[in-house]
Amino acid sequence: MPGSVSTALLFTEDAVVSVTDPSGTRGFALRDGSSELRRLFLHALARFGEGGVSYVPREAQRAFVGVSSTIAERDLLFAPMIAGGRTLGVIALMLEGDPGDEARRELALFCSVATSIVDQQRALVAARRQSRDSQLLAMVNERLHKSLDRRDVLFGIVEGVRSAFSADRCFVYERLPDGEHAAVAAAAVHGGASGAPRTAVALDADLRKVFGGLTVRRDELDGNDIYGAGARSAMALPFVVDGRVEDVLVLSFDRPRGFDDADLAALRSLAFHVGLALSNARLYERERARRAQAESLERVVRILRDTQYVDEVLLVFVVTVSHELPIDCAAYALEGDQLTRRASRARETRGSEPAASVDRALLEPFLVVDEPSDASLLPRAARDALFDGRGGVIIPLRLEGALWGCFLVRGIESGLDWPPEERATFFRTLGSHLEIALANAHAYERELRRAQEREMLAEAARSILSHTEIGSLADVMSRLAGSIVHADRSCVLRWNGEHYAVVGSYGEGVAETIDQSGIDLVHRAERFPTLVGDERRVQRLIDGPGYVVIPLTQTAGGSGSEAIDAFLLVGRDASERFSRDELRIMQELGALLSLALRNLELYEAMGVANRALQESSGFKDDLLAMLAHDFKGPLTVILGYCELLMETSEDQREEIETIYSQTRRLVRLSEDALVLAQTQAEGFSLARTIVDLGSFVAECAEATAPNNPRLHIDAGTDRLAVELDPNRFRHVMDNLVSNALKYSTERVDVKVRRERDRALIEVSDRGIGIPEGELSMLFSRFGRASNARDKGFSGSGIGLYVARKIVEVHGGSISVDSKENEGSTFVVTLPIHEASGIR
Repeated sequence: MPGSVSTALLFTEDAVVSVTDPSGTRGFALRDGSSELRRLFLHALARFGEGGVSYVPREAQRAFVGVSSTIAERDLLFAPMIAGGRTLGVIALMLEGDPGDEARRELALFCSVATSIVDQQRALVAARRQSRDSQLLAMVNERLHKSLDRRDVLFGIVEGVRSAFSADRCFVYERLPDGEHAAVAAAAVHGGASGAPRTAVALDADLRKVFGGLTVRRDELDGNDIYGAGARSAMALPFVVDGRVEDVLVLSFDRPRGFDDADLAALRSLAFHVGLALSNARLYERERARRAQAESLERVVRILRDTQYVDEVLLVFVVTVSHELPIDCAAYALEGDQLTRRASRARETRGSEPAASVDRALLEPFLVVDEPSDASLLPRAARDALFDGRGGVIIPLRLEGALWGCFLVRGIESGLDWPPEERATFFRTLGSHLEIALANAHAYERELRRAQEREMLAEAARSILSHTEIGSLADVMSRLAGSIVHADRSCVLRWNGEHYAVVGSYGEGVAETIDQSGIDLVHRAERFPTLVGDERRVQRLIDGPGYVVIPLTQTAGGSGSEAIDAFLLVGRDASERFSRDELRIMQELGALLSLALRNLELYEAMGVANRALQESSGFKDDLLAMLAHDFKGPLTVILGYCELLMETSEDQREEIETIYSQTRRLVRLSEDALVLAQTQAEGFSLARTIVDLGSFVAECAEATAPNNPRLHIDAGTDRLAVELDPNRFRHVMDNLVSNALKYSTERVDVKVRRERDRALIEVSDRGIGIPEGELSMLFSRFGRASNARDKGFSGSGIGLYVARKIVEVHGGSISVDSKENEGSTFVVTLPIHEASGIR
């Protein structure tokens, strides 16, 4: 309309965009673009029309007081732009007077066309934004499906976000562990725009707000290191992961760039989904860390299971832990008041090794607890000595409830990105497995040491128990004691009736060690058996710096005490005391020496007894041989006179025959006694010769019972050559044949035969036999069957014993097969001599 000033007011979510024609003129305007002011303006406008064109003269413009700054300047004509029930804007004309209905209709038509165009444009922009937002969310999900690694997710989204918002740069800041600085975790820069900061930046007010959970928007920047050099506008919003802000997204522009509510909503939706993606990535990383922990723990346990020695366990542990995890590891053992390093391995060469030893007092508060202790809690001296300014933990180790030592790991702040509670649980579990491995290694070493001690003691027993003389025994024992406990000298002191004297020693300086021990050599020591418990244990040995005295043998003394007959004294040049294991093995060695000394005493006593017994036995054998020999002469004379009287006197023949038979019995007894004495003598020997056994047996049997019709001899047809003493073996045949004839009233068979490489003599009768239970004692000295005594058969019981001795001396054997009341068969077995010359 000529002379009018037209203004188009377009409403957005948080602003009002106005365009005036002609350009540069003053048109209708609202005081600001707030939504509240717009609501008041539209409410006032509704008073002048029902959604159509409204004419407002000057005098009626009081309704817009407080809403517009251009009222009452000219008349106003308003045409609202309404689409879909929403007011998109208003076209305002400043003119003079009412333009008429035709102008109103034209303005309404124009407004309808403009409204359609604006609505389509806004729909297109909204669609583009929705597409952009969908693409951004799809990109986040795609990155999440491609990788669950946190950095991969961040690097994958920064370029997409920058491109979607046409930003010059897009950063993701991550907070550093110190809490006061942040570093760029991912960045995307467009064209020639300046890049992201290359180093960590200190948290300024904006970053502190964003890391606190707020969104920051800057529209008028004049260069800022945080947003990038040359940035003129920027927005920063947080990524919330598990309720904490650890990453911040920054979009910056080298030009002024306004952000409407849609942009802010899109970015917040993006931040929410990225937070979910990072949360999933964290869960994945934690699960992966747990699997890595479990696998590392399994490998450590598997390797530890194959180790047997303590030092080997510690070395394998620190090497395996350092290899499995990117950390340094060291193991310490408690030695007195010091923790001494036993094994260590550094993952990196930078820095120094953990101290070789550290005072226990510095770590005492952290060793009495079962939980790992962080390095930051330790005293400065211990922290500097063990951790060299790096982070880490120290874990105590206990065996059988007592503190054994500890192990530490350091460098975990860069090597283990685990939550503190998971890290503590892992190292506590690791320490438990190390304690089990150490307990097994200690048990193995203890058993191995005891096996070695048992072997040494067995060797000592074999060595000392073979000695029969006190001097050599004491020397050997002293040398063994010195070598087993690595002593420089040792000796055995024994009571000789007046004082304790050295009977054996090893090394030099024994006299000085005796003086050092303070042992009383003049008075005989006693042990009181009335003492019990620890008091009696103390009396088992006396140890001091560099020496130990062990009581050995003891005999009963007066007043209920025990006199100690000997001591084992062991000394070394060093002044430290002997260890408990050394004292224990020396006590066992002392017990062994006590036994050896006692055995030596018994051996000496047994030697005296044996000599007395041998003298007594020799005297007995000589006496028996003398009596048997001296009896035989007079008995032979008696036999001669009896034979003469039987030939010349018929009146008393029966009495003379009785005397004759009893005299012959005495002759046999004297012959048996003489042979028995000879077999018992040390000089018993044989005059061997090779004979034909058949002929020899037949000759002996005929001589024993000449012309006796009950005696049947089968000497065989084969000539069996045997080597024997005819005079002595004749006594065997005489005994067997005469016994068979005596205990039987029927036929007696004597048979000689060959069985493989042995010659057999069998003497069988059908007499009274022998009870089965008495066969085993028949060939013993004075052994007789009970039925022979019951039936009144005379005999001494030494004939078969003598026969057995003679047969065995010839290398043969004698046995019997008998049944009571059925008869007996005696079998003599002799080796056959393969020789041609037979006497």
